[in-house]
Amino acid sequence: MIRVSRGIIRLMKQMGGQFDDYRYYVIARHHFSKRSGIFSLDELCDLLHTEYGYESLHHRPGNDRRRRIKRLSALLGGSILFTVLLDGRFRANSERGLFLKYDKKARNGWYDLPDPTILSSKQRFSDFCVGTLLSGNKFRSNKNIASYCGCTVRRIQFATSRNHKGDLFIKQYNFIEDFSGPYEEVLRFRAELFNLHGISSPLPSRYKGEWVLRLNAPNSYRSNVLSGVKGDRAYQASQAQPTVQQVRKEECWFIPVRIKKDRQLKLFKDPLCEKRWFFNIKVYNTDRYVQEHSRFLA
Repeated sequence: MIRVSRGIIRLMKQMGGQFDDYRYYVIARHHFSKRSGIFSLDELCDLLHTEYGYESLHHRPGNDRRRRIKRLSALLGGSILFTVLLDGRFRANSERGLFLKYDKKARNGWYDLPDPTILSSKQRFSDFCVGTLLSGNKFRSNKNIASYCGCTVRRIQFATSRNHKGDLFIKQYNFIEDFSGPYEEVLRFRAELFNLHGISSPLPSRYKGEWVLRLNAPNSYRSNVLSGVKGDRAYQASQAQPTVQQVRKEECWFIPVRIKKDRQLKLFKDPLCEKRWFFNIKVYNTDRYVQEHSRFLA
């Protein structure tokens, strides 16, 4: 079983690392754990050739080993995940040691790689790392996560789309229902949002004989792979059942729409990939939504 640590990914990104650094770290930890994570670059190249499909790293004439070793030396030598030893070999640092050194209060969760061949592809592994960062019950904006990962919004959209199609991290589309009425009025209000503010919205939906305007909200994602939490059991228990009641700084912006009581009878059907919400007008409303998403308001 090969596991990916969400806490290490966050720590690595905070320290300016890349997903590719962590990919080699996972490979080294998995294959060289019995040797305290110590390996040479030649051994790593042999492993990449035999286990992960790097055909150019053979020992015959015309190989690409010299250039690959030069690249790996610069990549691993500048990463917090590895330590360069006196004899020129590398050691994959322990996860516990990394947290103790850089962030003692970090929470460390893990996700199981369902297919080890994901480590063979830089792109597929990056997509999986993006999925681990997004996974949870919170609303996640593509713009914010792209800024955090140091990539474009389009790159995040590609990653979430591939994760969703591969049934790894399921994307849930969230829609806010705000304005209801006749179909013509809903369309007119939808057109005003687009023409006056540049806010695009999905087509209206009909619930209980009434047409409802839907507004886009940030998506949320749930993991479809095995996951868990690492760390001290006492600490985990304190996080699960805190002794002191935590005070929320602000209430939720959205209130979920209540579903029908007979929904439990449909548990074995395909799960819906969308969810309906209302504005919590105490803290957030349509005017604030328009001000934050309008293209023409400063």
